[in-house]
Amino acid sequence: MEGAPTVNRTEMVGQTEHVSDIFARIMAKILTAGFPISPSDEITVAQFQALRHIAQHGPCNIGSLAKGLSVSQPAATMLVDRMAKRGLVRRQPGRHDRRQAEVSLTQHAEDLIQQIETARMERLAGILALMSPDERTQLVESLERFIAAALKLEQAADEICLRCGTEHQHDCIVNQAHLELAGTDIERT
Repeated sequence: MEGAPTVNRTEMVGQTEHVSDIFARIMAKILTAGFPISPSDEITVAQFQALRHIAQHGPCNIGSLAKGLSVSQPAATMLVDRMAKRGLVRRQPGRHDRRQAEVSLTQHAEDLIQQIETARMERLAGILALMSPDERTQLVESLERFIAAALKLEQAADEICLRCGTEHQHDCIVNQAHLELAGTDIERT
C-alpha cells in the first residue's frame, strides 16, 4: 500500500494483541447478551455452553459432555447436578447402558437457549449494521485468514473446534485446517 506507514514486527504484534484483546472483550459482551433473561433464569456461561452442547448433540452421557466441553468428568458431573437442580436438564438411565445416566434438556432450557441466542444475534446484528457490506465481508475474510494461519502454526484444530454436533459443517475453517494437517475431518462428539 502506498503511503501507508511502515510498522515494524514488534509494533505489529503489539497492535494485533491490543486490538485482539478489545475484540475478545466485545465478543464476550455479545456472547453474554441475554444473561440473565430474568433473575430466576440466571445461568453461567459454562451452563449455557453445556446446554448448547446438549442441544446440538442431543441427549448424551456425562462423559461425552465432558469431552465436548473439554472439562473433566467430575467437573461435568457437578455442572449437570447444578443444572438439574435448576430444572434445566433431566437425567435418565442410558438407552445403551443403564449404568450411564443420559442428560437431556427440559423445555425450560430449550426456551432459555432460544431467548439467549436471539439476544446475542440481535446484538451482533446491531453492530454489523453499522458497517458497510464490504466491511462486513472484509471482517469475516480477515478473521478466517487469521484463524487458518493460527491453526497451521498451532496445529490445535482439535482443541479449538466448537464441537458443533448436528450443525457440523464440512467446510468449517477449523475442520478444513484439521483436514489439511491430519488428512481427516474432526471427529464429531
